[in-house]
Amino acid sequence: MTTDELAAELEKHEAICAERWKTVFNQLQAIEERSAKRFDGVDSTITRIETILIGAAGTIIVGGAGVIYTMLSMHS
Repeated sequence: MTTDELAAELEKHEAICAERWKTVFNQLQAIEERSAKRFDGVDSTITRIETILIGAAGTIIVGGAGVIYTMLSMHS
């Protein structure tokens, strides 16, 4: 193999690799866009779950305090 043939093979290899990397980067960009859309909805879902849990915890605390108050007032 001569240096000219080797240079031609190397140039062909570089062109193939450049096309492969271009495809990989395009696929990666598409994946990032899809995941961004998916995770944007997660923030609102987490906020909703937090609100429900805080409300449930408040209800349990107030209910427990009411039971304790009732028990103490009945035994006094």
